[in-house]
Parts: sequence; C-alpha cells; structure tokens
Amino acid sequence: MVWWLGIAVYATSLGCAALGALYVARDLRSDLVLLAGALLVSLVWLLEAIALAAVDISGSGAPDRVLLYGYLLTGVLLPVGGGYLSLMERSRWGSAAILVAALTMPVLQMRLAQMWPGGFAS
Repeated sequence: MVWWLGIAVYATSLGCAALGALYVARDLRSDLVLLAGALLVSLVWLLEAIALAAVDISGSGAPDRVLLYGYLLTGVLLPVGGGYLSLMERSRWGSAAILVAALTMPVLQMRLAQMWPGGFAS
C-alpha cells in the first residue's frame, strides 16, 4: 500500500528538482508552474504521511515515533518553505530554494524507508 507512494515522492521531487534546475540555469524567477511543482511534492508527501501514520496506528509501531513523525512533518513543510522563500526572493535564487528543497526530499524518503522498513512492507 505505501511503497508506491514512496515511488511517487521520488518521481515528483526529482521532476520538481529538474524544473528548478532549468529555472536556475536559465536565470528565471519562480512562477506558478514551479510553485505548483513544489506544492505537488508536498501533497504527495502528505498522502504518504497519512498512510504511514495509519500503518503506525494499526499496530506495527515504528521503532522511534518522534523521529518518524519529525521526518513526516519535515517532508510536508520543506517544499512549502521553499515555495515561501521563492516568493520572497524574486530572482533565480528563489528558484534555487525550491531546487534545494526538492533535492532534499528523496534523501528524506530514503532515510525514512531505512529507519522503518516495516512501514513500507504493507
């Protein structure tokens, strides 16, 4: 149930990172397309967070719940924060903020699967 959401996180975040890299390379400020990409990454992560919380509540408890929910909350808020910085900095560096946030998401996803592999087995 949850493993495909992990793949969706990888795909959306790497796609958003590629778009952010294009914006930075072409010296473009962020627009609604790049902001929508960051929002999509955040929404996919939110779906995964809800699914993993349901798995945790259903009985196969996570080894360290504080760490688990910290990762999940960070994953939801990081693209939103990158989008906020992008709106405040109306230059190529605003696009770079979304790029950095989007590149961080696959690392969070990889670590999440390493620290609680039982959550992705269902």
